[in-house]
Amino acid sequence: MSLTRFSRLAVNFCITLGLWAYFTLGYLLLMFVLFIPCYLRLKAGDAVLQKLFHVHLKIFFVLVGFMSPGVRFAVSEDVRRLRSSIIVCNHLSYLDPILLVSLFPRQTTIVKNTFFSVPIFGWFLRKAGYVPSSPTEMYGPAMINHLESIKRQLAAGGNLFVFPEGTRGREGRLAPFNRGVFSIARYCNTGLKLVLIRNTDRLFRPGSFSFDTRGEFTVSMEWIGSLTENDLKNSSISAAADQARTLFERKIRETQTGGDAQE
Repeated sequence: MSLTRFSRLAVNFCITLGLWAYFTLGYLLLMFVLFIPCYLRLKAGDAVLQKLFHVHLKIFFVLVGFMSPGVRFAVSEDVRRLRSSIIVCNHLSYLDPILLVSLFPRQTTIVKNTFFSVPIFGWFLRKAGYVPSSPTEMYGPAMINHLESIKRQLAAGGNLFVFPEGTRGREGRLAPFNRGVFSIARYCNTGLKLVLIRNTDRLFRPGSFSFDTRGEFTVSMEWIGSLTENDLKNSSISAAADQARTLFERKIRETQTGGDAQE
């Protein structure tokens, strides 16, 4: 291993330790110092906790940007302004959901049941109004038990974001779409906003412990289209899922051929 490569790996490792230390200790500080007093005094504990998550992770990505001078973040204004929306995204990295939380003060998502079993963290997920889902039926139980809470979230100006692949895509390929979010949107009488995420897997590669803080690339989020309420009412759930997946595949192909890639 060359000295240059070793130095790069060492820098990435040290910066990663610092970022994850902030991530973990920041949660404990925010939650116990700020959330518990607010939760005891206010009725809308889920809204308070969602905003605290938002602030905490917004600072996290400010730190990521400061410590990764070659990494740029480009989030379109159309995405930043989304409110009362169900957002469908492709899934590249563990960073995707926390990046979305950093963008929206009011947000919820569907989380695998295993995370709700983690001490302390699982308790905060429940109090924040995040929706548990069966690992074998991605959205079945969540749809039955939590549809009304999702409707209330949307009515209050919050967003629901979902990764219908259910897992991280590999090598630029989309995994099959689960159909639960399309049923949720139909039940809530609303459409879907489709958001394409790029390059979070370059910043934090699947299977890696360290951030790539020495790379030069752009992490971006772009609104690529919508399915309207009428689109969902006038087609089957399967057809709506196929239509959304086609829009993502078309945009990903454009990116891979260099039509509008941001490097």
